[in-house]
Amino acid sequence: MDFVVSGMGLENAQNATMAVLTASHDFCIASGFAGALRAQHNPGTVMVAEAVQLLGKSKTLACGRGLMLNAWRENAVRAKLLLTSDHIVRTLEEKAQLAPFAEFVDMESFGVMSAAQECGRPAVAIRVISDGCERELPIDLDLTMNERGKVILHGVLVYLKRHPLSIPALYRLGRDSRSAAAVLANFLERYIKKLSLFTHGWFPEGEGLEEVAAR
Repeated sequence: MDFVVSGMGLENAQNATMAVLTASHDFCIASGFAGALRAQHNPGTVMVAEAVQLLGKSKTLACGRGLMLNAWRENAVRAKLLLTSDHIVRTLEEKAQLAPFAEFVDMESFGVMSAAQECGRPAVAIRVISDGCERELPIDLDLTMNERGKVILHGVLVYLKRHPLSIPALYRLGRDSRSAAAVLANFLERYIKKLSLFTHGWFPEGEGLEEVAAR
């Protein structure tokens, strides 16, 4: 069992998955944060997708049915479609435009799913909602990321210096994201142990599993 922190973005996620996925892996899970596109999905809601589509493209990748159903049985909210975007969907206007097509949006799952498909491994997208559809993201994170998809603190500080009124909303986003990460970590710990029991007849070592899953 391996955990990989890919950084934000489709290409980073695809490259990281290709680098680590081997014949010894039975399946692949794309997990992390996502933005809600519909009002019923609040921060902290764990979602599992039936399929993933790249925004603006017609190609759709189906998640492994068994992997998806097991997540649903562990109380993840089942959604027909997850969109993967090449940029952060942050405005109310764009969220409203995408809502008729999907229930949530991220920046990595299609890349992970594509790599898993190329390697012949079943995969599933399980994400936790970090921001709801009724609020805009307080900062344009696209402007603060490096090429590896990592947010640079200096870029955030420069942005906030220019937009000080964004600070309270950014604090709220950070609070919601921390809570959501804890929810996702707890879910993945239960889910991975259950899959391991079904596929191998034993539980993986639990020490530190929750902390790793939260990254």
